[in-house]
Amino acid sequence: MNLEVKNLDVAYGNGGHSIQALEDVNLKIDQGRCLALVGESGSGKTTLGKACLGLLPNNARQRGSILLNGQEIDTNDETALNTIRWKSVSMVFQNGAANLNPAHRIIDQVAEPLIQHGGVNRDEARGRAAKVLEEMGLPEEFLGRYPHQFSGGQVQRVLLAMAMILDPGVLILDEPTSALDALTKGVVSRVIEEGRSRGKAILLITHDLEFAVRSADSMAVLYLGQIMEALPADELFSNPLHPYTLALKRSYPAMNSARDLGGIRGDAFYRTIHQHGHEDETDYLHSHIQVPESSHKDGHAPPSGCLFSERCTQAIEECQKGRVRFEQAGTHTVRCLRRGIVDMLELKGVEKGYNSVTALCPIDLTVKAGEIFSLVGETGSGKTTLAMTAAGITRPDQGSRLFEGRDMDRWIKKDYKSLARRIGVIYQNPAESISHRFSVLETVAEPLTIHRVGLEKGERVDRVKKCLADVHLSTDRAFLERYPHELNMGALQRICLARALVLGPRFLIADEPTSSLDPSVQAKVLKLLLDLQIERGLTMLFVSHDIGLVRKISDRIGVMLQGQMVERGPASSILSQPCHPYTRLLIESVRRAFSLELNRGNNRQHPAGCSFAPRCPERQEICDKQTPQLRDIGHVQVACHFPLNTPLFPFLQ
Repeated sequence: MNLEVKNLDVAYGNGGHSIQALEDVNLKIDQGRCLALVGESGSGKTTLGKACLGLLPNNARQRGSILLNGQEIDTNDETALNTIRWKSVSMVFQNGAANLNPAHRIIDQVAEPLIQHGGVNRDEARGRAAKVLEEMGLPEEFLGRYPHQFSGGQVQRVLLAMAMILDPGVLILDEPTSALDALTKGVVSRVIEEGRSRGKAILLITHDLEFAVRSADSMAVLYLGQIMEALPADELFSNPLHPYTLALKRSYPAMNSARDLGGIRGDAFYRTIHQHGHEDETDYLHSHIQVPESSHKDGHAPPSGCLFSERCTQAIEECQKGRVRFEQAGTHTVRCLRRGIVDMLELKGVEKGYNSVTALCPIDLTVKAGEIFSLVGETGSGKTTLAMTAAGITRPDQGSRLFEGRDMDRWIKKDYKSLARRIGVIYQNPAESISHRFSVLETVAEPLTIHRVGLEKGERVDRVKKCLADVHLSTDRAFLERYPHELNMGALQRICLARALVLGPRFLIADEPTSSLDPSVQAKVLKLLLDLQIERGLTMLFVSHDIGLVRKISDRIGVMLQGQMVERGPASSILSQPCHPYTRLLIESVRRAFSLELNRGNNRQHPAGCSFAPRCPERQEICDKQTPQLRDIGHVQVACHFPLNTPLFPFLQ
């Protein structure tokens, strides 16, 4: 049995307004498959589940089609609906015990669907109910109890038993694992797996992303009633294409994630719609985005464009125009005018040398919009050279550079300042990167002066104060008039951060921004960077020699050695199972506090062979003769003839 949803719109009437819950939703779940529906609270997930069974309240207005095995369900015909409820389509509702009758014993409530819809007598129904409850791990002594005598996990098992008692072909599970322990989640997982093996079509509604990835075949990401992305479930953490999907992934405390939790800037709880004399209450032309702090946000929503644009890390002017189509992008389908997450920076075959020293071999680097990409490696590996090349400060000897899809070298020649306004840089030594003759106010305001930003003096001071407040520094007059030598290193670093942000860049390059800070100040600066990255939608290239530090902030990591990129990929993959021996040694040096043996005397000319071979415990003859090239292994790329395959942190797998 399969379930299909076509062009479904749902709006809830509310006086002279309506709340748009779903818009143009299309889904299909084939038999033996599980589709997970994920998204923030208020995105319309439960509304979709209830719409499939005709259980929406009287103030709901519904358009579109819901088909069961190709036959349309008449959601206005209660008699027809009762013929499919429980027997063909069954639903486990959210909020556990609230869905059970406190005055009836559990055995009778589980038996009720058999009596009402299966035509079974009470004694037989109770016998079958007892068997199903036992399969759910509830033995005979529990059957005569009332709902208040059960724990949350036990109540969830009762609801699963009720939903499965008539062996429906379609099963809808609404937040079946909320507030459950890991062991009880295993029961739900088993129900899903057995249902799939028996040919059931399963709709799993959940905010538990890890459970969704383990249990589902495919996934749909819902935002304000629109599906933003449909994708294979196993690619949610490794290859999200929509900025909203990426933001959801960052917000989830997954076991395979090393990075601190992120979030999504701003709020968007639901859409309020006005009639304004129009008969069509679901007219998007007259909708508002409603948030908790106010009745409406800035009047009407735009008549077209992306609903997520105001919270997006890569939104451009075009995102406010035109209807956003739901289009195929490989194995994904994405509702995005930019066809998914774009590349903010792209370097191809970049080389750089200083006299007889090769700083960068031919190297490729791509940084996606909204991500934090970290470069790690020992001192002298070329990290800063690559970062300054990415910033447009250092000119490469060979190779090409693209920023926001434009050739950087042509851009620099034509209008360097317009490029520089888009890229903020935090230099390695804060005390040497600013003038000691400038006050705090003059230091932070200097980029505004250099770029001749057309602001009145008062407006300029206000912008400086805002940037200082964003990095948690004082905006008092006394502080603004201080000079660098009067400040500690932590304050200096935050001033450099405020200075880098004052022009409102889209891309931030941070070169060892915490190398001279004590641990407490370092933690504050890193927290600031993460918060600012979320709230401002920044893309970041972070440079550090400390792989223990970058694990807390990175989406992806690139490992550098003597001007080469020897490994790169998702932070969780590289940290849990490093494939290159050099990467593993970097991680082990943090865990065991030993120092790597320096490869002294190397003139950085990169003769044939692997540059790590003299120090590599896995060294073989080919390592001295042939330079390895980056190749794909799982989710990472590694330049090694004999990549490692043993997990370093198995619990992160």
